[in-house]
Amino acid sequence: MFYRDSVKEEKTLSSTEFVMTTAINSDGFFCSKLINNSAHKIDNFLFCFSVLSPIKSVENCIVSKSIGGYSELSHPTQSTLNPGEEWNFKYGYEYSRHKPMNHRWAPQGGFLKVQNGNTIYLDMTDIDYERISSVASILQVSGDKFNYESLRLVPHPYSWDPSAGVCNLCSPIDVVFDDIEIINSAYQSASELGSRLNLNLFSGTANEKNEKASTSLKLKLQDLSDESSYKITITSDDVEITAGDEAGFYYGLISLMQLAQTYHQLIPCGSIFDKPRFSWRGQHLDTVRHFYSVDSLLKLLDLMSLFKLNKFHWHGVDDEAFRFKLDRHPEIATATAKRGNNLSVPPVFGSGPDATGGCYDREDMHKVINRASANYIEVMPEFDLPGHNMSLINLIPSMRDPEDKSYEVSVQGYSENTLNPAMPDTFKIVESLIDGLCDIFPGEYIHLGGDEIAPGAWEKSPAIKVLKEKNKLNNSKDVASWFINKLSKRVEQNNKKTASWQEAEDGQHHDEKLDKLLFSWQDLESGFNLAREGYQVVLCPAEHIYFDMAQSRNYADRGANWAAVVPFESTVDWPIIPNNEPELEANIQGIQGHLWCETILKDSEMESMLCPRILGLSESAWTSDLNRRQGSELSNLAKTSFRELFDRIGWDYYKAENFDMMSDPATIKEAFASE
Repeated sequence: MFYRDSVKEEKTLSSTEFVMTTAINSDGFFCSKLINNSAHKIDNFLFCFSVLSPIKSVENCIVSKSIGGYSELSHPTQSTLNPGEEWNFKYGYEYSRHKPMNHRWAPQGGFLKVQNGNTIYLDMTDIDYERISSVASILQVSGDKFNYESLRLVPHPYSWDPSAGVCNLCSPIDVVFDDIEIINSAYQSASELGSRLNLNLFSGTANEKNEKASTSLKLKLQDLSDESSYKITITSDDVEITAGDEAGFYYGLISLMQLAQTYHQLIPCGSIFDKPRFSWRGQHLDTVRHFYSVDSLLKLLDLMSLFKLNKFHWHGVDDEAFRFKLDRHPEIATATAKRGNNLSVPPVFGSGPDATGGCYDREDMHKVINRASANYIEVMPEFDLPGHNMSLINLIPSMRDPEDKSYEVSVQGYSENTLNPAMPDTFKIVESLIDGLCDIFPGEYIHLGGDEIAPGAWEKSPAIKVLKEKNKLNNSKDVASWFINKLSKRVEQNNKKTASWQEAEDGQHHDEKLDKLLFSWQDLESGFNLAREGYQVVLCPAEHIYFDMAQSRNYADRGANWAAVVPFESTVDWPIIPNNEPELEANIQGIQGHLWCETILKDSEMESMLCPRILGLSESAWTSDLNRRQGSELSNLAKTSFRELFDRIGWDYYKAENFDMMSDPATIKEAFASE
């Protein structure tokens, strides 16, 4: 095998004298105008930019290069743009199902390549976005919090029995508990989380009498039989939390911190008994399409823990990068970490010409693992296989059959991005990388992907033809399932279990099938069907809990829409189990929200994509059907109580009323699509 050098030095020029304006016409095409306001001509220039998928020329331009959503356009006849001249041209998404829904579908990260190899930054103006944003109003939402009936706790507990009076937590609190390791650990972790989130109730030292304290908090060990369960008894003088395990004490303390914030330290008296409905309560984050700082990952883990989510799905490998820098083959992460002009991975997803991105080394990964552990969260890394591997193949071409004439193109527009399991280097390298992931991550599962293999992959690969004959496989789906199953054995040799996307079981093969935890994302019914077939399933229906989906149809919003538009209410208004098939719950391990990051340009944008929708995820994953609130009720609670909480913990959140006020029928069109 050999590695291609993917890094080249280049000189980058910056200029505000080249202006690009773009508007969208009634056909959904981009109408752009490049104006040369400088005193110099440019020769043999290319307009370089990214959108969400491949584009086509419509008028007065030629697509010179296209890789996924990254494109380079040239003038069809004119190689020079003189001072004062302009270039008007039209282009649009190649696939009719992709019509621009909001401003993040428009060109991002634009720059010019010119004859001497330099790049020139462009002053990019989205006319539609500027027009809508300039008239946007902000609606202030208020509510009578003390007359609001719903308990201001998310997720809602298994039972809540209110009584008269309130407990005042404004003054110092005496914290009393026996010196038992699980109570000590839970109390320390909850206190540290509270301090990081500016929610800490427990400022004093435990088991030391405070003369100024008017309320006491008592923690008592009691066998409650259900894992992670707890009881809270609240009177006007004290609060008592009982639990039978460490997680139960932790979640009880988390609930108390939430209640103190949402009730402004005057929490209602009563009794709570609580236990989780599902053991898997997950949140996924795509750190490939957008590279997040470690601090942002830690911040997400704190938010998850506040709402009792306990699984972090770390998507670290995809077409655009291999983010995990492992002791085995560390050069893979180093070489694929950056994308930009003239690099192996072009500047997709609005990243612009400069080299951007990064990877997570052992220290970074341990920081995430340690914070997750302190927050009672398990980390599951994902190595998506065999598709979604453009950057890895660019680096190590020997992982494809050199005689393969399939020329497959993925749904994202990437050519030949599928690893070939018939090539010796594929198993050799992939199994070594799996070993490396198993070495670092202490959790139970390693996720091996298995989704969205490009149509036509391997169909004209002589090596795959031999592999199919040898293993009695009929088609590409069989090959993919056989491949994931083989790699599952490697995972099990490392004393781990395999998770995968639902497609990993689409094919048939004759090897002994190993158990896998399947993540069903395509739609809700597909998850039910897997459960009916006896698979263990985590439900993550894109039409309800894919948080990269736009939250409105407004052009000023951001997000995708191939599954649905997902407003807050949609995150809870769906049946977790069919009403007439309660037996399916035995095969539903839990629920997981997802945030893919094709439309994210900076870390902080994660916040309003997740908040407040993460409340709906939390309610669905933890709360029993009997107590799970409807979307309208939970939405009201989010506005009247949890916006203040998000402000206090330093998280931005989506304000739906802003986008309602900004609606503009002239530019907002229905753009639902199904891939």
